[in-house]
Amino acid sequence: MRENPGLACRDVESRFSPQIAMEAQRLLTSKLVLEDRYGPIRYVAGLDVAYVKRGEETVGAGVAVLLSYPSLEVEDCVAYVARVCIPYIPGLLAFREMNVLAPAVLKLESKNKVDLYVVDGHGIAHPRRFGIASHVGVVMDKPSIGVAKKRLYGREEVWKGSRVLLDEDGRILALILESGRGSKIYVSPGHRITPFSAARLVSSMLRRGHRLPEPTRVADRISKSIRTRLKAGDMGSGFIDCLSNRSLYRFF
Repeated sequence: MRENPGLACRDVESRFSPQIAMEAQRLLTSKLVLEDRYGPIRYVAGLDVAYVKRGEETVGAGVAVLLSYPSLEVEDCVAYVARVCIPYIPGLLAFREMNVLAPAVLKLESKNKVDLYVVDGHGIAHPRRFGIASHVGVVMDKPSIGVAKKRLYGREEVWKGSRVLLDEDGRILALILESGRGSKIYVSPGHRITPFSAARLVSSMLRRGHRLPEPTRVADRISKSIRTRLKAGDMGSGFIDCLSNRSLYRFF
């Protein structure tokens, strides 16, 4: 007998405990390494997720795109589309997004060597110092950086000429960079990197006129293109080879 997907999602929602998830984040911070522990960076993966409502369902498209560094040419891309059951809860984004990001990341890693992850979201600039970029970094045991368009946690200050986010103890959580069109982005270490090294690397990936660094900018464009096709009903669930579908990467 085929399982009712609506019932399956309601079961996941009823079992998901925000309190347990928050405690898991607190425990996982013991795994964080906030030192520069990375070698030569030749390939960077950008990660992003887009969502679309289809009736009562929420479908997510997780994108992992691989770029060479420092040329920032697209080398490979994997997307994974599936129903997402966990609702959006501020500070617990990773538990929602990893449902579609993890399969894409694992498939990309099975074919390529990834030296650094740049994730749409926060690293340690998070109420429990463990945002989605930290989740990705710890799970994959790779250096990771969070790049966010909005502040989630921390107070903005100027420290030695740099705009930073500080926690309640005055520790640096993120650097605030000016990017394209007069915008700012919040760059925080996820794992195996320091705040200033994260900001330096992200600065080297910004192109004139663009708000986001190339890895997450490209991932964002692909995820939004998939979302458009999902809305139109001409794309199903499962893995998508982005580079085999010209409509998804023609803007590179």
